[in-house]
Amino acid sequence: MSRLESHFGTRIPWSSDRSKPVPHHFGDPTAESRSLLTDVALVDLTHHETVAISGENVNDFLGGLITNQVKKVTPQKSVYAAHLTPQGRFLWDFTLLRDADRLLLITEPGAATPLAQRLSPFILRAKIRIEVDATLAMLGIAGPESSQVLQGIFPEFPVRDAPLGETLSPESGIRLWRDPRHAGFGWRLLVPASDVSAWWERLVKRIPPAGFAAWEEYRIRLALPRGGNEFIPEVSLPLESGLLEMNGVDFAKGCYVGQETTARTHHRGTLKKRVYSLMLSAGEIVAPGTPILLPSGKETGVLTSVTPGTGERVGLGILHPSDVERDRTFTAGPLQVTAHKPDWATWA
Repeated sequence: MSRLESHFGTRIPWSSDRSKPVPHHFGDPTAESRSLLTDVALVDLTHHETVAISGENVNDFLGGLITNQVKKVTPQKSVYAAHLTPQGRFLWDFTLLRDADRLLLITEPGAATPLAQRLSPFILRAKIRIEVDATLAMLGIAGPESSQVLQGIFPEFPVRDAPLGETLSPESGIRLWRDPRHAGFGWRLLVPASDVSAWWERLVKRIPPAGFAAWEEYRIRLALPRGGNEFIPEVSLPLESGLLEMNGVDFAKGCYVGQETTARTHHRGTLKKRVYSLMLSAGEIVAPGTPILLPSGKETGVLTSVTPGTGERVGLGILHPSDVERDRTFTAGPLQVTAHKPDWATWA
């Protein structure tokens, strides 16, 4: 649940993200969406979770299990990565931070315990400790002006021109990093959970808040893929959903679980599906998981995210590129759907 639930209480409406209560909005969801798309906004991401890994040769241990290079992770640089099945299917994604002698895996709500349980059997005789760390809480600062605004809050640190993954320690025990996936994800601030209310109040004096409804609309409009949505556990090949474009895979590193399939599909160009931005006509509510059909009725993909309501909506989906090039107009339930590449797409 949100670590700010008692802080906000009943002053705001609440909704749910992965069965975790989150602020739905702070009074004006339309203005909150506008802040994210055109300026900057502060988002409650305190329901996201953390796995901490420590011990001897922790880099070697984790390096054989994830898609990106652990040695890139320093106190000044964070990295995005995923853990796959042996067949190369997506399981979990996370951002890696170095915290003294620990590696922190910042992951999705509800993912920390199953991720820790999945990694633990690989310990064997290694002197490694894996635990869920519930003492930390994360806030998000996103929008095109996020770096500029944070520079004003932390003037002694090089925030404005920081590259993706740049990680700073503006105060003892605090981590501020530019999300390594895509500029649209903005910045993350990791603080002790006991201090998160004070940090929220400090930041909200300079940055307007945005609820989960505005955050999801922003994420979907920018076609930012999310673990558990566009990355479908045990189904998605991660490159289909943008893991390469989100800087989550290193093809120069050594072997890892799922590496063979990932490398083969990349180098041979054999991926059969990709993530696309969608426009949906007005009408009934459709949910993620709804099949996307060709005019012939044949299934070409699946809806993975959609903004709420019954008016014209935007969404994301995983579709066959050849069908998009040929037809461009599909259906999802009773709705008409058009598809186009995300702005960040690099495939032909």
